[in-house]
Amino acid sequence: MSSCPPEFTVRAPTIDDVEAVARVTSALDTSFGIDETEQPDDIRDGWRELDLAHDAWVWERDGKIVAYAAVYARGEDKKLIVDGYVDPDYASRGLGTAIAETTERRARERGVPQLENGVLGNDARASELFRSRRYRDVRHFYRMRVELDEPPPKPRWPQGFEVSVFDPAEAHEFHDALEEGFAEEWGHTEEPFEAFAKRRLEEERFDPSLWTTVRAGGEIAAVLIADWKRHGDGGWIASVAVRKPWRRRGLGAALLLRALGQLYERGERVVQLGVDAENATGATRLYERVGMHVAFEAVIYAKDLA
Repeated sequence: MSSCPPEFTVRAPTIDDVEAVARVTSALDTSFGIDETEQPDDIRDGWRELDLAHDAWVWERDGKIVAYAAVYARGEDKKLIVDGYVDPDYASRGLGTAIAETTERRARERGVPQLENGVLGNDARASELFRSRRYRDVRHFYRMRVELDEPPPKPRWPQGFEVSVFDPAEAHEFHDALEEGFAEEWGHTEEPFEAFAKRRLEEERFDPSLWTTVRAGGEIAAVLIADWKRHGDGGWIASVAVRKPWRRRGLGAALLLRALGQLYERGERVVQLGVDAENATGATRLYERVGMHVAFEAVIYAKDLA
């Protein structure tokens, strides 16, 4: 059962609702001054991971979708992550509470001990709602961006490294390097190769020309995944991972500058990424060195359901 205020109706979304859901997510982001918002293709890709009939909901009024929520599993159902939006024109009408009640109920049905929900750092109404429902503020993340008014500097690669475009034949090794690079990140849960392949290698927008592999003596030392037109009308740096033995040699900056140059050549003038504000490896400072700045902050709230 899904929670729903009296003046609205709730149902599971279908693939035909992608455009309407994108309008809701864009309306909320825009109301907080975010101009690079989720596009229909971003939502469609995310839905590839979902059981839409049971793990996603849309709330309507007079046939118009005005709110949306979904829950995504991470780490073999040890926790669920909520993606929820309310059209700002319909704020303060109980839809935020309905999303919280519905997603908490679904998490309990699945026997998941923890639920996480991310909100914009300046969304005081959402933060107040979660605190009232005994959620804890557990982590802060930044969306960082760079405006490319001119071509970025050419990357400077340290000696002894071989740089190449991703080869599907190295997919398992590439995945292993990603996992090792992010193993100590807050909240990281191991993603099996099969899930990684389905999520990234089998999607329609997979573009290996924007994936980079760096090798040292034949062994992968670092990797980067970039995307064109993802999470807004611009470039996106999805992952930068340098394995421990090769850190602090300039590989991270070189990888980023290579990706920025590739995206610039494709006509992109804005490139973004997400980063843990408390990242222990100094990632935020690295991104600042290549010209990026904080665009906005997001807060992760967590609730223990046991």
